[in-house]
Amino acid sequence: MANPHFSTSDREKIHDEVDNILTNQLSMGDNVKSFEIEFAKRVGVKHAIALNACTSALEASVIYASTRGSEIIIPAQTFIATGMAVHLNGMKPVFAEISPETMCLDYHDVIQRVNENTAAIILVHMTGILTPEIKQFRTFCDERNILLIEDAAHTPGARIGDVEAGSFGHVGCFSFFPSKIITCGEGGMLVTNDDEIANFARSFQNRGRDMEETGEIYKIPGRNVRMPEFSALLGRVQLSHLDDSLSVRRSIATFYYEHLRSCNLITLINLNSIHQSSFWKFPIILDCSIQRKKVLDTLHNSGIFADTAYNPPLHLQPVFREFYGTMEGMLPISEDLLNRHLCLPCHQKMKIDDADYIITKLLEILESKS
Repeated sequence: MANPHFSTSDREKIHDEVDNILTNQLSMGDNVKSFEIEFAKRVGVKHAIALNACTSALEASVIYASTRGSEIIIPAQTFIATGMAVHLNGMKPVFAEISPETMCLDYHDVIQRVNENTAAIILVHMTGILTPEIKQFRTFCDERNILLIEDAAHTPGARIGDVEAGSFGHVGCFSFFPSKIITCGEGGMLVTNDDEIANFARSFQNRGRDMEETGEIYKIPGRNVRMPEFSALLGRVQLSHLDDSLSVRRSIATFYYEHLRSCNLITLINLNSIHQSSFWKFPIILDCSIQRKKVLDTLHNSGIFADTAYNPPLHLQPVFREFYGTMEGMLPISEDLLNRHLCLPCHQKMKIDDADYIITKLLEILESKS
C-alpha cells in the first residue's frame, strides 16, 4: 500500500534533474516554486505553499485560526497528526461524530458542538471521500467567522462538479507521504485563496520571518518546515500523472461497487459521482454479525492486504484520554463504524483481475461467516 510508483521514464527524468539540483539549490529552489505553481493550478486556488509534511500545513492552519477561539472541532476518524496539530499548539480538540453515509464529519452533529470558543472545523476526507455536505460546512463557517480546514491528505483530485478537494474550505492540507496518492517521500502542501492565510503560512514555513522585509525580521512564531528540492521534484513528477492514477483507482472502485453492492453483509459508501473520491482506499462497513478480525486474518492469509483506519478512534487514544478525559461511549456512532469498517486495496498498480480476486475471496469469507 505504501509502495511508490515511478515509471522508467519518470526515473530517467528524475535522474537527469538531480544533477541540476546538485549544482544549484538543494532547498526552496526552482522545483519547489514550480511544484507550488502547478499544484495551485491543479486545485484551482491562488496559493500553494510547499512544506515538509501535511502536519506542518495543519499546524499553520491551526495557529492562524487560534485568533478566533480556543477550540477546534475534529472527527474521531483521523490520524494522530490531526489531533496533535491542535493539542500541541495550545488549542482544545472537540471530537465530533462521523456520518454512516460518508464516514466524514456529520454536519448536524458538528453544528451542535459549535460555541463562542470555536475557532475552526477540520473536515477530514476519509479514504479520499468528499462529503456532499462540504458546501454547507463552508456556508456555516462563513456566517460565524469560523475557519474551515480541509484535511485533504487522502484526496488529491477528488471533486464535486468542477471544484476540487482543498478549495472548498478556507485552507486545504495535503500529504505526500509514501502511502498517499501523490508522494515525494515526505512532504505536504497548504493551499488557499486567502492572501492573509497564504502570507501567514509562508512566514510560518520560514520560522516566522517577515517575507516582505529584506533583513531577517521575524514577526510570528514559526518553524523550519521547508520542502527540499529533491522532494519537490518527485512531487512534480507524481502530479503530472495524477489523472492517470485516479483513472485506474476509479476503475477499480467502480468494479468493487458493481460486484459488492448486492451483498447484504456489507454497506458501501454511496457517491453521487465516481469523481467524489480519490479512492486512497475503498472502505466497506461489515454487518454487526461479522467478526472483522477473522475476515482480515483470512484475507491476509490469501495475500490480500486489507486493513483498517484509525483503530482505536482518535478520542480513545491514551494521550487524549489522559488530557481530555475522553472515554468509550461518548461518540457511539463513530466508535461503531470504526469497529466495523475495513479498507480494500485500491491503487494504480492494481488490475481488474486483482480486484476480481479480492471480491471472490471476500464474498467467500462472508458467506462462510454468516
